[in-house]
This record gives sequence, C-alpha cells and structure tokens, in this order.
Amino acid sequence: MKDVFHSNGFKILIVTVFVLFGVMLVTAGSGGSFAADAFGFLSTPMERVSTLITNNATVAAQSVTQSKDELEAENARLKQQVDELNRKLINYYTYQQENAQLRKFLELKNDNKDFKPVSAAVIARDPANLFYQFTIDQGTLAGIAVYDPVITESGVAGWVSSVSANYSRVTTILSPDTKISATDKVNRESGVAGTDVKLSDQGIVKLGMLSAGTTVKAGDIVVTNGLGGIYPRDLAVGTVKSVKNDPYDVSLYAEVTPFVDVKTVRDVMVITSFQGQGQALDDNTKPASSSSASSQGGK
Repeated sequence: MKDVFHSNGFKILIVTVFVLFGVMLVTAGSGGSFAADAFGFLSTPMERVSTLITNNATVAAQSVTQSKDELEAENARLKQQVDELNRKLINYYTYQQENAQLRKFLELKNDNKDFKPVSAAVIARDPANLFYQFTIDQGTLAGIAVYDPVITESGVAGWVSSVSANYSRVTTILSPDTKISATDKVNRESGVAGTDVKLSDQGIVKLGMLSAGTTVKAGDIVVTNGLGGIYPRDLAVGTVKSVKNDPYDVSLYAEVTPFVDVKTVRDVMVITSFQGQGQALDDNTKPASSSSASSQGGK
C-alpha cells in the first residue's frame, strides 16, 4: 500500500486533481470568463485548421472541375485535328491514284495517238459471278459505251457490257462471252482468243482455230490484231502456256495466260474511241452477249 502512494502514477493523479480544482475555483471567481478564454485558446487553432482544410478542398474541387473542362476542350481540338488529317490523307490517296492513272493515260496516249482513253477505278466486284465481272466508276457521262475495250498498262482486261451515267460493268477476259481476234506476235499466226468454264477456273484463255502445222509455241506473246472492231491492234493479251489438240476438230489451240489479273485489278483504262472501232463486226470476234448489250448503249 505504501508503494502505491509513492508511485509516479499516483503523484500525477494528485497533481491533475489539484489543477482541476484550481481551475474550478478560478472559474467560479471570474464568472466563467477564464474557462471561455481557455476553451477559445484551445479551439481557435482547431478552427483555423478546419478552415484551412475546407479551403483547400474547395480549391481542389475547383481545380478538378477546371481540369475536366480543359481536358474536354483539348479533346475536342484534337478530334478536329484528326478529322482534318483524315481528310487530307483521303485527298492525298485520291491525288496519288489520279496521278498514277494520269501517267498511264499519257503513256497510252503517246503510244497510240488515235486512242481516246478514260481512266477509271474498280469500285465493286460481283462475288456470284464466276468470271470476275467488276464495276468501274465511269459511265456515259465520261463518254463510255457498250463494247468499249477495257485495259490496263499490262494488257486487255475485258470490255464494257453494260453502262449507266456514272458507272459501267465490265465483262472480263476470263468470261466465255469474250471473244478477241488475236495474233501470235512471234510468228504472226492468228486465231480467236476465248475461254470456257473449265479454262476460266484455271485463269486461262485459249487461242483457237490454229492450223495443224502451227509454229505457235510456249512463251510466245499474243496480242490483239484489230479485226472485228472491238479491240484496237497490238494490245497485249497474254503468254502462250502450251499448244494442244482441239478435242472437237482437227485444229489446234494454244492455252494463254493473260497478262492482266482480273481478280485483283484496281485501275483500268476504257478506250472510248480508236481508229477502226466498230468496223467489220462479225460473229467470230464480237462478244457472245452483244445482242443484249447493244440494247443498253453504244456509239
């Protein structure tokens, strides 16, 4: 028990009690002003801290709101810049395509003074068509008519089989409806280039009606010869792959791989006028569907 009264904890307790008792006496004698002052002394720093925290929170909230508005405005500006860059990029690709077509146009025009070509782009393909028919973005407003030959810088792609004001459909060289009067450029032997469903599936046309003693051989280049008035002369058709016997008669035919891949072609030239166009049109050289096509347009 004696140890308890002499402990530090007990001494602190006694001091605290006397302090509190003294405060009570002073408060009672001063009408409570001292307590109020003491409370004010203790509470004022706390109020200042609270006010500071509140002010900081308000400033932070305003800063967040301002930052959000600034971010939204910046995003709007960036989106506008992206849209503008996209427009410029589209224009760039358009100009690039037009320049490439113009170069081909000038080369073709310089080599063939009598040609009146119109450049066009492939805008659609018919997935249901077995012979890779496609649609181009030029029509009668550009001077295009049915039967106009369609080519690329590599050679013959096909012919215009139907036409409207702003677009045309092209029947390709791989269609059985296509007949081209052609010549082996090496030995000058001529025939009619066409195809059938089986050969078309292999991407091949055949130069038929060759004589039994033909000298046509693999590697020879086949070109148009101008007969029939559908194609001008000396347009590249393809390369001879092999020479075979025709199973239906005594003649021979040459399998020819076209220079133009009509499955992937993107830019073409339509020859709307050339020397000898439409002359001596006969059943051996005109397209098989010409009777129906001629009712849709022409020159």
